[in-house]
Amino acid sequence: MQAAVDQEYLYKVLRGFGETGLPQQTINMLLFVGLCMAVLAGAVLWYNNQQLKKRLNPVPPNWLTGQEKIFKVFETALVYRSKIELSFHSKSEKRQTIPCAIADITDKILLEMPSRDGIGKSWIGRQVDGFFHIPTKQAGLVIFYRFTSVITDIDSKGSSYTYIHLGYPEFLEQTQKREFLRVSPPSRFYDYVNIIPDSTQGMKAGLKFITTNGEYSPGYMGGKDSSTNLIDISGGGVSIEITHMSSKRAISLKLAKGQSFLLLLGVVDTGNKGIIRYLFTTRIRRIFIDPTQGKAQVGLSFENQFLGFDEITQKPKWATLKNKGSTEMDDWTYNLYLELYREGNE
Repeated sequence: MQAAVDQEYLYKVLRGFGETGLPQQTINMLLFVGLCMAVLAGAVLWYNNQQLKKRLNPVPPNWLTGQEKIFKVFETALVYRSKIELSFHSKSEKRQTIPCAIADITDKILLEMPSRDGIGKSWIGRQVDGFFHIPTKQAGLVIFYRFTSVITDIDSKGSSYTYIHLGYPEFLEQTQKREFLRVSPPSRFYDYVNIIPDSTQGMKAGLKFITTNGEYSPGYMGGKDSSTNLIDISGGGVSIEITHMSSKRAISLKLAKGQSFLLLLGVVDTGNKGIIRYLFTTRIRRIFIDPTQGKAQVGLSFENQFLGFDEITQKPKWATLKNKGSTEMDDWTYNLYLELYREGNE
């Protein structure tokens, strides 16, 4: 509007010049220059306004925006058959997680899930949170993504599958790569954690812990009054804290970097399968002992994981994990991460 007023005013002024005897060619040139100046001023105002909006509404560094970039991420997820965990965007139903497979991506995201009761057109228009991950170029690492979208349609293919149509989200929130996804589990998510010497006697005790499903559990190395807590966990290892030790006991702990220990672990399955128990050989990566507080913190990396007994020889079977991490612990950590995320958003 301002540019239009300026042009009209300029035209009147130039017309006045024309009435005083300016050549028509000069008047046309001045009109053209004035028009260019008005367009340039409008462009500068628009650019400054856009930059101001960006400063007032900064995009977080872990957000991926732009439909083309978002499409490529979902296309990669489709190629690698990544599962998407959907959760309803409401406090009352936040824990209802629906595992889906990406069936197709066009102008919408088509998710496939086994048919189940309760799915219907009433879901259309409901907001959902989605979680998934895709591999990276570095072997063994994945990137986790979260997004929010709206269900635009529901249809079925016979009685076998139901398809959920989602609109493209405005952004994808990139969370953590596998090597950095380390979670501090609340005590209600594990029932036992302990380290014992990696010796013949220790191995017998560790296997007994597994075969008795935790009914037998060795004592803590900090003494009868001590306890061991799980500080954090990832697919590659754990950090534990031994507490309630006497100063004398803490000082006498024989711990050193690179030392091998057996890790006995019982965790609460996030899929309602009860307690799952694991046995690992580990190696100490870091140590901190505070005799005055009767505490010791120990960081351990997973080296090998007990898989069961060989059917023929009945000898223990082990999977080598060095530099690869435990798939089971990686999945459990990721599911725990989602559970804690949902709790924090209720």
